[in-house]
Amino acid sequence: MSVEKVNKYKEEKANRKEILEQQKKKAKQTRTAMIAGAVVVVALIAGAIGITVRNEYNAYQNAKPNYDTTQMLVGDLAGVLVDETVAETEAQ
Repeated sequence: MSVEKVNKYKEEKANRKEILEQQKKKAKQTRTAMIAGAVVVVALIAGAIGITVRNEYNAYQNAKPNYDTTQMLVGDLAGVLVDETVAETEAQ
């Protein structure tokens, strides 16, 4: 072996503990970042599902008839109101 290789090997052997600690620290940081990223993705998906369910429920509740009102609204069955409003807007 050349002198450079021998010196490099001795240096690596002397600093082996520090190098292993740095590698373990970097692996732990990577693992922590991956877990945090996965938690964020799961939270976003759960939030999107929750919002969708809430919107569907609100739409369902709004579509149900309300029998608590005191007045009754009768639709324009004969089409009288529609013709009058169209005639009034055309006249103006």
